[in-house]
Amino acid sequence: MPTNTQPGDPTTVGARNFRALWAGAAVTNLADGVVKLALPLVAVSMTDSPALVAGVTLANTLPWLFFSLPAGVLADRVDRRHLIMTMAAVRALVLAVLVGGVLAELLPLAGLYAGALLLGTAEVFADTTRMSVVPMVVPRNRMESAFAKLTATETAANEFIGPPLGGLLAAAGLAVALGAGGVGYAGALLALTIMTGHYRSGRHPRSTGSSVGLRAEIWEGVQYVWRERVLRTLLLVAGAASGCWAAWTAVIVVYAIAPGPLDLSRSEYGLLIGALGVGGVVGASVAPALIRRLGRQVVLVTSMACFAVLLAAPAVSSSARLIAVATVLGGAGSGAWNVTYSSLRALVVPEEMMGRYSGVSRLTSWGSMPLGALVAGLTAELIGVRAVFWGGAGVCVLVLAATLRTVTSPQFRRVEARATASDEPEPTQAHRS
Repeated sequence: MPTNTQPGDPTTVGARNFRALWAGAAVTNLADGVVKLALPLVAVSMTDSPALVAGVTLANTLPWLFFSLPAGVLADRVDRRHLIMTMAAVRALVLAVLVGGVLAELLPLAGLYAGALLLGTAEVFADTTRMSVVPMVVPRNRMESAFAKLTATETAANEFIGPPLGGLLAAAGLAVALGAGGVGYAGALLALTIMTGHYRSGRHPRSTGSSVGLRAEIWEGVQYVWRERVLRTLLLVAGAASGCWAAWTAVIVVYAIAPGPLDLSRSEYGLLIGALGVGGVVGASVAPALIRRLGRQVVLVTSMACFAVLLAAPAVSSSARLIAVATVLGGAGSGAWNVTYSSLRALVVPEEMMGRYSGVSRLTSWGSMPLGALVAGLTAELIGVRAVFWGGAGVCVLVLAATLRTVTSPQFRRVEARATASDEPEPTQAHRS
């Protein structure tokens, strides 16, 4: 493990570092919420083709398919805080270029795709790494609480506050919305400078003098995931759900913005997307209590059912109110799922494997997003937007049935008991300060 001779109470320093990480995550996700609402609106202003509009989501999520595994390895090799800060700087710079192109009216659709691709790449490395930092500053007995706070805050910023704010800013000008996102990423970089200490894994083979190649490290992470049946199954379930999520995200703007069936303005569209955050905050906040009372399996299955409702609502109705309620439910399911899964992962996965595991996890659970966006764009273009929602809801129902059959409460209890039996000492000052 890394050493650090900095004075100070470890508990106090660890709490300060977690607050800084928490603040950085909050500002980053606020910027994410604004930018991810603005990018499709920029595309809609350029073309009325559902497939070309969906191309923005495809470009933004494609890096999860190609860079998740290398990002996980890099997170285990370098100082994790420095990597997150670098990615924040990259995103601020990309948005500055996009703002210039929009203001000069010289930004082509291909340029928008390129910007979305670069932003997505930076997000892969930053998000994969951030979750690897949490176990380095938080003791195991506070892990669920820490992940609940992070997930609730990220959901509120990314899905509740960010989209409505993005809609208001976009009403003032698309360049204004993109520029605000860039300012947010710069603010996140500053928040992370408050953290002290080193955040490189001291038990990684390279830290102990061993020479291990990139492919070997990636393969080690894949093998670890494959051996853990419960985690492996949950990742496959998350992958299917993420593909459906991306499909919904890719075409909902076409369905909602006038002259679509919902006939919403940009600001109203921002409020609709913000309904995800309302549910997400609630779901993440109550998840720890629900886990203790009902067990992980019940929480995860219920979360998937809520997600199916999100997808089914626009398939059966064009009522903005009904779809907004379904969106709140979908957000609640997403928030509860994230806390339930993330806290289980933190209990089971050893710290030196956390980056690589996160990479495999992101590849499996989020690598399906560009595929979902691609299928959604083509389906909407050839058949219609509602066909996308019907298909997504059907996939969620099938996944829900498979989850009930393959992952049981006794299996969760065995995994948790094994993690408790092999529990390591709480994070030392070397990690916290």
